[in-house]
This record gives sequence, structure tokens and C-alpha cells, in this order.
Amino acid sequence: MRAGELVAARLSGEITIAKVLEVEASRVRILLRQKKEARIPAERIVLATGIIVSHDDDVDRFKAEAEALTGSVDVEELWEVVRDESTALTLEDLAELSWGQGAEASQRVALLLQLDRETLYFVNEKGVYTPRSESAVEEIKTRREREARNAHDATALVDALTEGQLPPEMTPHQQILLRDVRGFAVHGDNYTRGPAVKSLLNGVQRATGDIQQLAFDLLVDAGVFSPDEPLELEREGIPEEFPEAALTEARAVDDTIAVADENRVDLTSEPTVTIDDAGTEDRDDALSLDVDGAGVYRVGIHITDAGTLISPGSALDIEADRRMATLYLPERKVPMLPSEVSTSKGSLQEGQPRIALSLLVRFDDARQVLDWKVTPSVVRSDAALTYEEADLAISDTGHSWHTTLAPLEEIASALRARREQAGALTLERSEMNISVDEDGRPDVRVIPRSTPSRQMVTEFMILCNSLMAEFCRDRKLPAAYRSQKSPDLSELGSDLPPGVELGNGALRWYSIIRRLTPAEIGTSPAPHGGLGVQAYIQTTSPLRRY
Repeated sequence: MRAGELVAARLSGEITIAKVLEVEASRVRILLRQKKEARIPAERIVLATGIIVSHDDDVDRFKAEAEALTGSVDVEELWEVVRDESTALTLEDLAELSWGQGAEASQRVALLLQLDRETLYFVNEKGVYTPRSESAVEEIKTRREREARNAHDATALVDALTEGQLPPEMTPHQQILLRDVRGFAVHGDNYTRGPAVKSLLNGVQRATGDIQQLAFDLLVDAGVFSPDEPLELEREGIPEEFPEAALTEARAVDDTIAVADENRVDLTSEPTVTIDDAGTEDRDDALSLDVDGAGVYRVGIHITDAGTLISPGSALDIEADRRMATLYLPERKVPMLPSEVSTSKGSLQEGQPRIALSLLVRFDDARQVLDWKVTPSVVRSDAALTYEEADLAISDTGHSWHTTLAPLEEIASALRARREQAGALTLERSEMNISVDEDGRPDVRVIPRSTPSRQMVTEFMILCNSLMAEFCRDRKLPAAYRSQKSPDLSELGSDLPPGVELGNGALRWYSIIRRLTPAEIGTSPAPHGGLGVQAYIQTTSPLRRY
């Protein structure tokens, strides 16, 4: 190799025709085209033609001549001739087979170009060519055909998405790609296949430079996502659909045997009522009241017996344990249990006998607890009231439920007063409720928490959970006890600016909340200072909290 010689060099993975300008110890300076030079390692020179040229234009002329000859090179035909040979072949060997003895430089370069472009039939290792086996060739052909189909599917999918639709019949590969686009729209750069999705959507014209937003917008236009899709659920791995095994078990739930169990106390004759927000379907607690001849009130706090309906270790139990609680969002609800349980067999529906775990507490005229017991039971709700309806029943002496709810409210008020004397904190604050209707219109309401019926239900739930804690403690049953240290309120308001009064509103409860310590969960009972009880566990709301 010397100055002025035409050579074939490998640059950026491709064969390029160049003219040698200078040969150094280990590198070669070459002319690629007019005024375009490169300095490359000597091993990058694949073929020295032996042709010396004086003019730079000769590079382009020789290149054109070699390119014209490539059409005469049939690599497959060469492979057919030598495929059964196990020996490797040089470029000269193949040139002789293709062009005969004494192949010209342009012919050898043409063959080199074709072998470099069509790698199906030969393996090139440092300029030595080994024919592939027939099976290897077929395997590569199959792979290339699959890649071509996949590329066509990808283009068709992107074209459809840009038109605001999906392909009429999705191929398996398009389903995978759509899944990846969805995954990227949700997780962005944290999605494993994110780079592939970026490459897929890179050519789509968009108004925003945010390609993750583009993926989301395309899926919205195609009807895969809604404009307000709750992506946070998917990001956090919160499924909306239940596993089929859990659904199968939920459909098979049958409470008829449990309802007929003679070991359960039949309380279906006692006036029983559920009180919930409007629209509630998963009714998991109810109240009843019975008065004996001596004027002793017996309050029944009935919690649906979900533990009997769901077998420990079952698919339904495992899924509920994984979800832990029902998640309430403005536009939807993600339930802990399938509706077959939460709103049907497990719900204390009006007029239906249901199994429950009942806490029966007797009170004297002074509203002091005389005694109490816990028993498996069968109950039947006689009415499903909203909080507003219950408030009316408490105040209206002519209401059909007044004689039941008014005494219950009096007992609840006495319970609350005793808790406050024991140090319970009463924070009168409203609750904001945000919902979105089917047309996407938001509805924001402020719900007062201090209405008679809401306070009544709260008191009996606290009573139930505190007595259930004592039940577990006294019988040494394992339980998750909740406790909280009483806050130090001796200097409440001392840090306020001069002239600012603490008052009894938001500033007061905010100041108190700042002094509260987090509630703790443990296996040993301890006082709950915030509630003013000696022990506390959560046994209520079993349809919504595991």
C-alpha cells in the first residue's frame, strides 16, 4: 500500500472507497472525497486495489464503476456453490468463482461491497468468509421476516394512534407495543422499555416536547385512557380488577349455613338500623336498642362477620390482605373486597338476615355501663338511613325511628362526656368531600362532623373498639392494639403572636394537632390518650379495612 493507491476502508461499519495520501507506522491518511480526509488505523484498510491514481476525481469514478458492478454479484448463487464446504474462503477465492481468474480491482471491490451488505450467507471474520449452514440461513431469514412484520406492525400502530384510534385487529406484537406505550405513559423514564417507546414515537409530530405526555395524549385520543385517568393507581401498583381466583371465591360465598347456625344468637327481632353516607353500599355496622322491664337499655353494636365468610389463606383473603383497605377517590372507588361480598352477602342490607359479631352493652338510667358481652349473631337491618335522615329521626318525635335513635344519641353523648373527662380530644372540624359525576363535573361539599347522628355513630364505634380491646386483653388473644400518648396542652396558644386569640375554631384544633404524637400499633394494650380509652383496637369496618 502506497500513496495514491485506491483502497477499500471500513468506516462507521461500512465499506468506503478512498485514496491513500500518506502511510505512517500504524495509521493511514486517506482522501474520502474532495477535501474530505481521515486518519485511520492501518487495520481499517480492508482491500488495497493496486490502482494508483493522480487525480482526486478518480476516487469517485472508481467508486461509481464498482457500484455499477454490484448488480452482477449474486451472493446467494456463490453460497449455493460453496455451502457444503467447511473451509473458509478469501475474497480472492470468491472473486474467482464469481468473475473467473484475473478478476479486476473494480470487480473485487464490487464483490466486497455486496458481501458486506448481504450478510445472510457468509460469516466474515477478518476478511475470511465462511459459508453459513442451510439451517442458519433459514433461521436468519425467519428472524428478518419477523422483524419486518414487527416493523410494519409498529408503523401501523403509530399511524392509527396519530389518527386517534387503534388498528381494527391488533396483532400480538401491536398488543405488546400498546402495553409498552401505556407503561411509558404511566411510569415515564422509570419504565424498563421506555427507550424503545421513545424510539417508536420519535417521529410523531407533537405540540409538546414531553414525549411521556405525547404517549398519554395518544392513548386518550384512542380511547385507551380517559382524560383524567388516575395514573397514580398504576404507578403505585394498585389494581382495580380482582384476580379471577378471588372473584370465583367471592361468587361462591354462601352465608346460609352460618345464618342457620344454632350457636349464633338470633337478634333479628330487635329494631336494627344502619346509618351511612348517601350512596353507601358496603354497610358493615348497625345499631339496635332494646329496653327491658326495669328500664335498662341494651345497645347492640353489630359488625358484619366478614371473617366467617372469607376463609383464612384463601385467594379472597390474600387479595384483601394485599389491598389492606378500600381506596376512595373523587371519581371512583377501589374496593378491598369484590362487590359480591362487600355490597351483597357481607353487607348488612335492609331486610336481609346477615351474620354478625355483636357487642351487647347494658346501660343503667345514668347511662353507665352495667355489663357487656360479645357474641356471634344473626341480625336483620330494618332500615338503611343516611346521616341526614338519622338527624331528623333524633329531633322529630313523630319519626318512626325516634324512640330508638333518640335514646341512643343520649347514651352516646354520655359516653363522649366521660371520654372527654378522661382526656379525650374533641376536634370539631368539618370534612371536605370531593366527587366527580359521570360527565366529569366535580362536586365539592363540606360535611359537618358534629351532627348528632355522626357523633352518635362515632361514639358507639369507639365504644365497640375499646371494649373489643378489653375482650382481647382479658382473654390474652393476639391483637393489634392502637395507642397514643396524651398531648401536653398546658402551654397551648403560648406561641401565638400578641393580640391573636386561640378561640375554638380552626386555629385551636390546628394548634392541638401540632402537639399530637403519632398513634402506635403494638401487641400489648396501652391507653389511647387522644380517644380517652384504656385500650383500643380496630374491629369495625371489616369490609373496608383488613
